[in-house]
Amino acid sequence: MMVVKAALAILVNLILYFLFGSLVTVKSRGERSFVITEILGFFLYYALFAVCTFPIMLTYRPLSLLVKVWVAVVLAVSVVSVVLNAKAFRENFATIKKDIVSNRNVYITVVAVTVLCAILVSITYNFTLDAAYYVANVTTSVDTNMINVYDPFTGAWQDHYELRYVFATYSTNDAVMCYLTKLTALVQTKTVMSSTIIILVNMLYFYISRFFHREDSKSCIIMYAIMVFINLFFVSLYTTSNFLMTRTYEGKSVVGNITVIAIFVLYMILVRSGNDKEVFLWLFVVCLGTATVSSTANMIVPAECLVLFVPYVVRNKKFGNLLRLFICILPEIVMMLMYVLYVKGYFAIHTYPR
Repeated sequence: MMVVKAALAILVNLILYFLFGSLVTVKSRGERSFVITEILGFFLYYALFAVCTFPIMLTYRPLSLLVKVWVAVVLAVSVVSVVLNAKAFRENFATIKKDIVSNRNVYITVVAVTVLCAILVSITYNFTLDAAYYVANVTTSVDTNMINVYDPFTGAWQDHYELRYVFATYSTNDAVMCYLTKLTALVQTKTVMSSTIIILVNMLYFYISRFFHREDSKSCIIMYAIMVFINLFFVSLYTTSNFLMTRTYEGKSVVGNITVIAIFVLYMILVRSGNDKEVFLWLFVVCLGTATVSSTANMIVPAECLVLFVPYVVRNKKFGNLLRLFICILPEIVMMLMYVLYVKGYFAIHTYPR
């Protein structure tokens, strides 16, 4: 029964990401990729979740209230997405069906490899302190019906919120899902979210492979296989592969294996299409959502965006895009400044009224 519930939870994740992402991509004139829709939906989902979480958490309200609010938001977004995009859904799914039939071998390979990777990360033994914190934090939030108030390692009431974690509401969503589905924190984090992340990462690998080899199925499969091979066998302390295959459900893994790749994919789309306004809107969604996943993004995301997009702006003399780029990375800049001020002792957000 637990396995069935976990599988359904993974499916629900993917459906919700698609519905959220459809609000910004299905009407696109330039790019209607299912993969791009899923990835943008993932980040939009967590961005909106953070918006709902902060007021409730910082006013010391219970987790159960957040569950009610978030369910209402998800239902509203889903209904709006279906109503606005029903016709586009039918057209796009018809196109996808035709593409699957025409490239059956490619899709069979991708699905088989993705399932294998999901199984591997689900059964991998993880004993790191960070891994224990993620699971314990979710369990503590569910059992106490509060949000980040108690230290998950000791059970003691914390005097103030640890800023490194409090704005990374990614794991708080796991607590909400556990509250709703009654799945244990270990299953939700280690199986449901790990498998979900693996699926999204493989979608990005598949998208990149087809970007370069859309008309050559064999080359597409080879390129995809090479990318998967690298992440399976080039695991060391300082690579994203280590986080992807052994610490999949942690925020750093999402940043290193989804965000970094997604930003690069958006850069490729921008270079190919020249559709600046749309791509920078999508980049903002990715950056905003990432800021709520892990504080690691505060350094990595601005660096990658500047390295990729500033040369594009200069080369094409589209200097108006510099403002768009600054707006995209502004969430990370704000979070970074707040964290520095917190570490230096200029302020603290207490877990109770003072």
